[in-house]
Amino acid sequence: MKGRRNGRPGTTRYERRRRRCVAYFHVHQLCAKPKPNPGRPPLAVKRTTAKQKSRLATAGAPPAPTTPEASSSGNLLKSLGFTINVPQGQGSSVNDSEPIHIDDDDEDESGEVYFGTKRKLTFKVWQEFKKIKVGGEIKAKCNYCHKHLGGKSKNGTKHLHDHLAICTLKKIKMAGQNKTLAQSSLRFKSQEGGKVSVKNYTFDPEVARKEFGAMIVLHEYPLSMVEHTGFRRFVSALQPLFKMVTRNTIRKDIMDTYQEERENAKNYMGATKSRVAITTDLWTPDNQKRGYMAVTAYFIDDSWTLRNIIMRFIYVSAPHTAEIICEELYEALVDWNLDEKMSTLTLDNCSTNDKVITELVKKIGKAKLMLKGKLLHMRCAAHILNLIVKDGLDVIKDSIAKIRESVTFWTATPKRIEKFEEIAKHCKVKLDHKLGLDCKTRWNFTYKMLSIALPYKAVFNRAKRVEKLYDCAPSEQEWDFAREFVDRLKLFNDITEIFSETNYVTSNVQLLKICEAKEQIRKWGTCGNPIIEKM
Repeated sequence: MKGRRNGRPGTTRYERRRRRCVAYFHVHQLCAKPKPNPGRPPLAVKRTTAKQKSRLATAGAPPAPTTPEASSSGNLLKSLGFTINVPQGQGSSVNDSEPIHIDDDDEDESGEVYFGTKRKLTFKVWQEFKKIKVGGEIKAKCNYCHKHLGGKSKNGTKHLHDHLAICTLKKIKMAGQNKTLAQSSLRFKSQEGGKVSVKNYTFDPEVARKEFGAMIVLHEYPLSMVEHTGFRRFVSALQPLFKMVTRNTIRKDIMDTYQEERENAKNYMGATKSRVAITTDLWTPDNQKRGYMAVTAYFIDDSWTLRNIIMRFIYVSAPHTAEIICEELYEALVDWNLDEKMSTLTLDNCSTNDKVITELVKKIGKAKLMLKGKLLHMRCAAHILNLIVKDGLDVIKDSIAKIRESVTFWTATPKRIEKFEEIAKHCKVKLDHKLGLDCKTRWNFTYKMLSIALPYKAVFNRAKRVEKLYDCAPSEQEWDFAREFVDRLKLFNDITEIFSETNYVTSNVQLLKICEAKEQIRKWGTCGNPIIEKM
């Protein structure tokens, strides 16, 4: 039969029809919507960037095929953002043309192609690197300095970890979960002894919150200051990256810091080889009828520096008997593991504290104390000095009563305070200190009240003639006695201030001051003034 060879169609008409069908099939397959492939896309398929599209137009790319099938295929490719590059001078037949290249925009202008893998990169180091393909080679690109390192699986990841350890831009940016991207700067930090050190500083919100809580505790600021508009604006201007917290959050931060510092202090004292001296004081505030006790530890560290730590500040329920005080004190010692390391215990000089020492020795045991507890009880020297002066003040309280009444009169209302200042200005007396009333339980407050009132003697005398209601002005004899009393009491005030110092009092200084006070008291007994001698 003409046109047939071995029962198959010839190459004239049927072969051309078959080739056209195959070409249309390939075009439709190519133009079909591609299915998502998690693996690597074919290297022959690339998106075309806008820059490359303009280059193709300038170079004179051939027009799209005019057949309906080719026209629809071209429109579909254009809608997907693809272009078909057909070599110039060749037909549009699929069999005769070169493979169709579809450019992808993952290739940047530096020639880097971001390279995907079929399996997930499990190592954490790849969170800070990107796998790319440069010149046909797989590279690892640093997210901070953009340096290219070996990215093949055979290269491993050790060199990537080594690079992150020395990457300068990473240290500056501080890219991490708990760090904030901020520029590193210099910071001046003060140390003990007045020394100043310089160190690198990068803003950390966690550190800022911790220091904020420490500031509130140190200066006794109210927790409500976090809600003050002016303070929030100031903090925002000072550091915009700091996020202001609520009062409940800052309260929680303070308690967390307290627990953390408490554990650090316990560990620090536990590592100390020396014994620890304990001091305690119990008092009742004027505005409350509740007793509080503070327990402080003193010890010498390995560098021979005297340290002190407030162990506890606790509420002591009434009645304040020796048994209750001893129980609270013993609980604090056991909590800090100091019941076997205690050297001395300093208490106020009263009969209740004598019983506290007796009960405490029974709980701890004499074998664990120095010299079986013979040196355990130390009586507070400042408290003994306070008892001596208070006993003398009871004798002369009538002699200074009018000065106390005068101070009370001129500080009773704001209007009287203003009038007293006007009288002082008329007398040309400078008011360096404001008048203040003394405290009955603190003799040094009486000393300060008299010390401030004495320079204003002329003002009080003038006020007696100006204000009719003022009828308790002191006499000349009372002013003279107050001046002599202040001069003699200055010694005890200076000794009390020395005894109250925490880090500088030594036994030789204390002994000299005690001997000086004893000598002065002996002289006052023969001074010739009957009131002073009686005091």
